[in-house]
Amino acid sequence: MANHKLAAAVADMGFYEFRRQLEYKCELYGSELIIIDRWFPSSKTCSRCGAVKESLLLSERVFNCEHCNFSCERDLNAALNLVMAGSLLRNASANVRDSLWTGQAPTLPG
Repeated sequence: MANHKLAAAVADMGFYEFRRQLEYKCELYGSELIIIDRWFPSSKTCSRCGAVKESLLLSERVFNCEHCNFSCERDLNAALNLVMAGSLLRNASANVRDSLWTGQAPTLPG
């Protein structure tokens, strides 16, 4: 990681290998791996009302929602948002699941 030219490639490969191992283990044990988009604003989204903050500094360790006055530790708030997003993806039809990935509105049957 000291070589700045290779640092990004090495870091990315570490996450690639971690994901590959997760996929392998899930397949081995019959589990489902749900991947949330890397740009999903889990830290900036209120886990109570769903309002998204424009900006959130890394130094802000407590999430405070201006809309519903909800206050929560930042990482816990992000974890709650990821659990909800994973549940939505898991329970959604393939049509809705694809629309969540692309940001497009789902097409309704019939």
